[in-house]
Amino acid sequence: MTYDYIIVGAGSAGCVLANRLSEDPNINVLLLEAGNWDKNPLIHIPAALPAVAPNEKINWGYYTEKENRLNNRELFGPEVK
Repeated sequence: MTYDYIIVGAGSAGCVLANRLSEDPNINVLLLEAGNWDKNPLIHIPAALPAVAPNEKINWGYYTEKENRLNNRELFGPEVK
């Protein structure tokens, strides 16, 4: 099968975008999501990010490339699995 759009990430924005695009019956949309089922209730609470971010079981542990304007530091970019 071929797709007109491939959306990576089924978070809020990805789901809304896939839903809107798929309203047109002539468009084929593939929505991809990685990770496990989000059973942990902390994932759904924005204020719980400090508890979720360091947890390797539910966080991908991404870091940015070294940033020249930040003395070559890497920044932690928490992304929930």
